[in-house]
Amino acid sequence: MRPGDPGVIRKVTVGLVLKTVGLKGELRVKPLTDNPDRYVPGGRLWLTSPEGEPVSFVIGSVKGHKDNLTVSLEGVGTVEQAEPFRGQEIFVPESEVPPLPEGEYYHFQVLGLEVFTHRGALLGKVEDIFSAGEKDVYVVRRGKKEYLIPVTEETVAEIDVKGGRIRLHPMKGYIPEDGL
Repeated sequence: MRPGDPGVIRKVTVGLVLKTVGLKGELRVKPLTDNPDRYVPGGRLWLTSPEGEPVSFVIGSVKGHKDNLTVSLEGVGTVEQAEPFRGQEIFVPESEVPPLPEGEYYHFQVLGLEVFTHRGALLGKVEDIFSAGEKDVYVVRRGKKEYLIPVTEETVAEIDVKGGRIRLHPMKGYIPEDGL
């Protein structure tokens, strides 16, 4: 199966299993989400089974530990059962991610989109995103060329997630190929 095929879960990473904790199969987790309701008892998380299949777990308990969490999962009661999950990404299906207001996007929605100048020239794909103060910066690469695009109303004309593309406003000085 390939992404887009029926039955394939499009994964959104929400955490990372750092290690097992204790003898009862608890996991030390680094959360990678801003959603405060993602890690609550009774909530659902997904991991990959030793056979490589996505498996859903219900959260039994959650305790804070510095910047991380100690999480127990129903059905995982021993260190031996928990050990295969060490180092794994924790994910949820995209369908379980709450929608954002119009004009706002999750990073997973933008990563991989093709970026075009206002004249239609392909600059490359968004390969990374980082924060610079109050705005994000898209790292766009194509071959050996790399562009750092600040995400502002002045630079980004359109983000079309369904169409797989981003169109920029004229950016004279940022992009040599974007001369006016």
